[in-house]
Amino acid sequence: MEMRQIECFLACCDHRSFTAAARELNLVQSAVSTSVAKLEHELGVRLFDRTPRTLELTEAGRAMVAPARSLLRARGDILDAIDAAQGEIRGEVVVGNLMNIHNFDLAGIIADLHQRFPGVTLRMRQSISGMAGNLAGLRDNSLELALLAGRSDEFPGITTHLIVEETLVLCTAPGHPLAGRPFRAADLTGVRFIDYPPGWGIRSIADDLFPTRSPVIEVADQAFAMELAAKNFGVALIPLSVARLSPAIPHSDFAPGPLPWKLCVGHATERTPSNAARTVIEALTTGKQAR
Repeated sequence: MEMRQIECFLACCDHRSFTAAARELNLVQSAVSTSVAKLEHELGVRLFDRTPRTLELTEAGRAMVAPARSLLRARGDILDAIDAAQGEIRGEVVVGNLMNIHNFDLAGIIADLHQRFPGVTLRMRQSISGMAGNLAGLRDNSLELALLAGRSDEFPGITTHLIVEETLVLCTAPGHPLAGRPFRAADLTGVRFIDYPPGWGIRSIADDLFPTRSPVIEVADQAFAMELAAKNFGVALIPLSVARLSPAIPHSDFAPGPLPWKLCVGHATERTPSNAARTVIEALTTGKQAR
């Protein structure tokens, strides 16, 4: 059993495709499929059921995922210890990203990190289930770090480091009854509400604080949500930094008090971040807030 075979197996687990796994690993598809086939032969079990559209883990394949990830982590720990002894910082860090990051300069931070630490490679992942997908990735060790956002920076089993904190506001059309005035949860009863997909941080807040709202659409783009609000399609909960990008669209504060919105980077508490991951954490938490 070779490490490359383990890498190919896990890439196929993550992408459910030989082609996508090969793209991630910078290999040709035949190399990945052959590596997995050899691993199956050595183990004497089939790890994937091949279908025309996807790869499906078998029971044996599912049983192998956790120990395979542990094996790669152990190798990473060995290399990390050697690099530390030699005063080097290098390695690959898989980071769960979020859409609609406007309140700090993520691209600038990544570019600066590359200039200062060229040996550190980032692999950004973005889940269709938003923050919920990032939390799942941290807990199953498919992600080493992930961006997380919500009212709190506390998540069970996750150690977080605050990046930036701001507030959420309600964006409306100029002539809307709630335009420009503080609002309470009761004010949203029956009001047309522009929602985000399940698993997203703001969606979780809306479900918790405004259960009597009337969702009329789900969108995955805060700027588009604001555009819909401006056309009186509904009202939308938006981070203040995003609302300020369109000063002509009114926004209202939550009447009981500011509604906090914390963006942080987290890792599984049981997992000690590598030197490269700690460098990424430092870069994110000391980076400049977007203007």
